[in-house]
Amino acid sequence: MRVSVKFILPLLLLCSCAKDRTYEYEEKTRGNHWMETAMQEWYLWGDSLQPLDWRQYFAAPATFVSRLIAQSKANDNWSFCSIDTVQTDNYPIGKVNRTNTYGIDYVLMNDPTGETTRQYARVVTVFPGSPAMRCGLQRGDFIAQVGDEKITRNVADRLLKGLERKLVVNRLGMDNSEGEIFWATVDTLNMETSEAISIPAVMSCNMLTDDVAYIMLTSLADYSSIESSLAQLLANSPADLIVDLRLCNYGTLDCVLSVANQIATTSGPFLRTVWNENKSNNNTTFNINASTGLHLFFITSNYTCGAAEWLIYGLQTLQPSDVRVVGQTTAGQYVMLQAVPSDYYFTIYPAVAYVCNAEGDCNYKSGIAPDDEIDEVSYMWLFPYGDPREVVIDFILENN
Repeated sequence: MRVSVKFILPLLLLCSCAKDRTYEYEEKTRGNHWMETAMQEWYLWGDSLQPLDWRQYFAAPATFVSRLIAQSKANDNWSFCSIDTVQTDNYPIGKVNRTNTYGIDYVLMNDPTGETTRQYARVVTVFPGSPAMRCGLQRGDFIAQVGDEKITRNVADRLLKGLERKLVVNRLGMDNSEGEIFWATVDTLNMETSEAISIPAVMSCNMLTDDVAYIMLTSLADYSSIESSLAQLLANSPADLIVDLRLCNYGTLDCVLSVANQIATTSGPFLRTVWNENKSNNNTTFNINASTGLHLFFITSNYTCGAAEWLIYGLQTLQPSDVRVVGQTTAGQYVMLQAVPSDYYFTIYPAVAYVCNAEGDCNYKSGIAPDDEIDEVSYMWLFPYGDPREVVIDFILENN
């Protein structure tokens, strides 16, 4: 006897639907359920998290944490999830990641001579030890061509992906008698392959004058190297210290406290952390004990973030007459992250505490605004970081 296929198919589907697949759901969603519980415990806004639709728990960890964060009472741009088995740079500086890069950051702009409507990729940063540095690129160069194509946004993106080796680079000159700028040189540079690079915490450190010391920090995480560089500068008994934080976008509270103890003029309450209700026993006021007599200048950009902001914000309250900020408004990371590892090949980094000044305020969600606003990219000349001719440094030296 033959049985029609149209009767067998519904029967098979019914049997399939009746099978208990609870164990599969639990196995495939176990990591995300752990994440939800950990976030409720540690996350600064954990009390705002609610169970998601069951389908959401099958999402990739990074996607799932973003969906949890979307429920929070704050506009949280900081918390994230990192996959332990994948090498990533969680704190890229501008367009530069440390895991696979040419080591170059740039901005797109139109022809500064006004002769054409062409676009150029203007080099803002060349990191030491990078392929960009070894091929001869300099801060302030204008990349006119990548491979055989003129610069557009899509063409310039190849500089981020390590897809091109040949660059055509223009450099400006000026007619002193007429004050007109022109393309003085056009060079073809051959780039090596992209690679992982290590960016030092201290990128520049020197005395600009007998009385003015300068240090550029790319992070506030490795205090040992920062400490020795600062000690070397302070041994010269400068009256003023310029702390360049334009490229500083991460660090630890411990390092911030150590640096503050080394450069602050005044002793007393410095920073305060405020945790969620579950972790309120961690609420702490941190004091520093210093009396250097330094006048501090901080150089900032829209990359300046996290620990760099905590350092500035705490010192602005502690010793307002001895702190001046020059540059651009910072990113506004008013919270501290903490790594919470799992057994599921990922680590979450939730915001766990507000980082406030000694008065308990963390009113820098929109960033720390400079006392003197300067957008260096709007100027024709970009000299190497730490060069006294740099527009921001020149401004400080002239107006100090």
